[in-house]
Amino acid sequence: MKAIITGIQAETLSPFAYHSLMVQGGSSTLPELISDQAIMFGLAATLGMMHASVCLPSTPKGYRRDLQAMPWRASVFTTQTPKLLAPLTRRLNLEEEAGFRKRHYDVTSKGNFKTYFSTQEVPAGITYHGAVFGFDPFEATGCQELVLRIGLHRNGMLRLTPAKVEHVQLNAATAHLFGRELSVERYLLYGIQLSPRMNSHDALAEVQQWN
Repeated sequence: MKAIITGIQAETLSPFAYHSLMVQGGSSTLPELISDQAIMFGLAATLGMMHASVCLPSTPKGYRRDLQAMPWRASVFTTQTPKLLAPLTRRLNLEEEAGFRKRHYDVTSKGNFKTYFSTQEVPAGITYHGAVFGFDPFEATGCQELVLRIGLHRNGMLRLTPAKVEHVQLNAATAHLFGRELSVERYLLYGIQLSPRMNSHDALAEVQQWN
């Protein structure tokens, strides 16, 4: 990996949600961050590096394998002004095609088959900061702005612009995929474990071991 540190400001252009936290009747998003993996996969999609097929790959899911194919790593992107919109009720329409069998119909009021559920989204206009390592997407594309799709069904839009970023937090869960152990300052989810804040150059030295 090249010794490149690209500080980035990411601004939400449209609301986005993840099933981060289970709450009564639905789920809520962690508003204070965007995970490193969301940034890395979103950037790969924007730059045309994703699989062209509309179908899922036949090989087993392997985040380490997929991340190894990318010439970059990323920090977690964090904000000092986390916000959430009011809960939004959604309908999951699974029965329109041919209906459910009885054993499925009996559980349509709960769990993964629940017809109505709520989400809480991060609104537009929230600014996050972080860094991409090993690659400068702005120099590579000749653009000073890039738009990524993130969130459930990639419904959210995120505008990336260059910024000065001196300190970042890495994701210890991503480090673990590559056999690296980082101390954890905040355990949010199994896949999102924040390291203590560190100098961006120290972060670069660490992610260069993620291969």
